[in-house]
Amino acid sequence: MTDKQKVLLVDDDAGFLKATSLVLQHAGYDVITAQAAQAGLAAAREHLPDVIIVDVMMARPDEGFALARALRADDDLADARILVLTAAGRQYQMLFEPDEQWLPVDKVLEKPIAGDALADEIAAVLDGGETGGPRDW
Repeated sequence: MTDKQKVLLVDDDAGFLKATSLVLQHAGYDVITAQAAQAGLAAAREHLPDVIIVDVMMARPDEGFALARALRADDDLADARILVLTAAGRQYQMLFEPDEQWLPVDKVLEKPIAGDALADEIAAVLDGGETGGPRDW
């Protein structure tokens, strides 16, 4: 049994998953990966991660948003910290912010992000540091 905190990465980019997994493992996290929303939801239900990092644009442009809502609707996963990591904001010139109804996540981060910066963001949300939205989902 491991006492490492679990991080689930959900992204359709296999290279991103591999590189980011290595960085987060080096930072001391147990990392699980999934390349699609359905696989991510299944992995989250199986492993009950402490933090879930979700890409927005996967098979569909809004797939990550739908996944975040599904995660929050699951009683076993409702307390997991969810970070959205996306390039969609920059690509579409839009500002994405946590929202209880539409995007019930703890924080939205822009890609690209350095591995050590991502590890710092994970540590901050796990420590109860400043998050991007309310926790009364």
